[in-house]
Amino acid sequence: MRNTLRAIAIAAALTGPAVAADLLPASGPLPKVTMERLLIVDAARQGPRVVAVGDRGYIAYTDDNGANWKRAKAPAAPLLTAVDFLDAKTGLAVGHDAIILATADGGETWEKRFSAESEQMPLLDVKFVDRDHAFAVGAYGSYYESADGGRTWNPRKVIADDKHLNAIVALEGGRLVILGEAGTLLVSSDAAKSWSPVPSPYKGSLFGAVVAEDGAVVAFGMRGRIFRSTDKGQSWKAVENASVATLMGGTRLPDGAIVLAGAGGTVLVSRDGGLTFGPLATGSTKAFAKPLLGAPNALMLLGEAGARDVPLPTTKK
Repeated sequence: MRNTLRAIAIAAALTGPAVAADLLPASGPLPKVTMERLLIVDAARQGPRVVAVGDRGYIAYTDDNGANWKRAKAPAAPLLTAVDFLDAKTGLAVGHDAIILATADGGETWEKRFSAESEQMPLLDVKFVDRDHAFAVGAYGSYYESADGGRTWNPRKVIADDKHLNAIVALEGGRLVILGEAGTLLVSSDAAKSWSPVPSPYKGSLFGAVVAEDGAVVAFGMRGRIFRSTDKGQSWKAVENASVATLMGGTRLPDGAIVLAGAGGTVLVSRDGGLTFGPLATGSTKAFAKPLLGAPNALMLLGEAGARDVPLPTTKK
């Protein structure tokens, strides 16, 4: 089984229930010690608000760069693996049991829109592409689509085998890319009406991608592998990286910098659109699942031990 937070999510879904929940209020302020113990698998920023999802169905949000966190009002749920927002109010979260939750108030309250517990196929990513259309992908080739803003969902087969689909990324012009297990790469040029496999540069798993300012796509995955595409995902070239730590999450900052994070406290920063990356010292050996813009001149790193900030040098390399 893959050595990543999303692999942990899949393993937990297949082998047994999540760790028993702490005795905490259903919503409201979260003690700092709880955030430090919480496994966060994904997070999203919309303006000043950060919404994080993870262990035991927790959804937490902060409006002050992590100084204070609150637990959202949400239905009981298993481990949540991904979250995405269309705008400051409208968002979706997915996780084990193919659960799909929706919010219309910026992540403060959530409603369940779909689940398929009996199928035991965790969803691993979700993407809003416009007001009406959203997509969710996950284990064993699972794929769901919504044409009504996430209110209802329909399954669909987009891959011949049952490889895990780990991430879905939206490009310009209705183009989408799915990245998955064993180098799986699928591309759609017609807003997901059809999907086609493309040759992969790597036979290991890919866990996500970030779109650079110039439109290039930077994919990342197992053993620190990074690949870059300048033709909207049709072909890929390897990017040098001395680290072999698995990379689990990425983001593009407002200044154009690309940040990737992963196992062993690894954080890599690129200031040339993903052509080159350099390491950023974090002082941690914990796994990071998602880097985001934090306080001024800082990164917020979320993962195995909740959320923390590290200074981000502003000097371009």
